[in-house]
Formats: sequence, C-alpha cells, structure tokens
Amino acid sequence: MLQRIKSFFRNLLQKRKQKRQLHAREFRKMAQEMIYLAEIAAKINSDQKHTMEKLYKIKTEMDSLTKLVDSKDFMKIHPSAKLELRENLLTSREQLVETIHHSPSPTNTLQ
Repeated sequence: MLQRIKSFFRNLLQKRKQKRQLHAREFRKMAQEMIYLAEIAAKINSDQKHTMEKLYKIKTEMDSLTKLVDSKDFMKIHPSAKLELRENLLTSREQLVETIHHSPSPTNTLQ
C-alpha cells in the first residue's frame, strides 16, 4: 500500500515537472537564450560566411518560435510535439555552445 502511495506521488511530481518544462514561458526563455548565443557566436565568427548564414537562420527561427509561443496556437500543439521541440532546442543549444567553444580566438596574443 505504501509503495502505491509513493508511486502515485512520484508520478504526480513527474507530471508537474514535465508540464512546467512544456510551458510557453520556458520555450520563450530557451528561444531568447538561443538568440543570445547566436549573437555571441556571430561576433566571434564574423569572418566565416557559412557560419554567419547558419547563425542568421537560427536567429530568425528563434524569432518565429517566440512569435508562435506568444500566440494562442501554441496551446493547440500536442504535448509530445512540445517535448520533441524542447529536446531539439536543447540539442541545438549544446551544438551552439560547442561552436562558441571551438571558435578560433580573435587574436594570436595569449591573454
């Protein structure tokens, strides 16, 4: 009996956590963070045209995501699609951070 109660509350907490993760403000926050990281990467890699095109595309897609999140259509999206979008955003964020870490330093002088 005690195990069933523990399981019930564990499931309840897990559902609440997932609901918080799929809330519109979390997606808005993630999109703003991606825009910020793309701007940093653009400043670091300003001489690489191919990278700049990708960063511009990321920025425009995140602007579109922010507009979607602010609209009422976002509430109509199925939770599984939101979860997949969240996972893709996290993966993209990690790739963007790796791009920033592996970009060449702007000067040859050791800091």
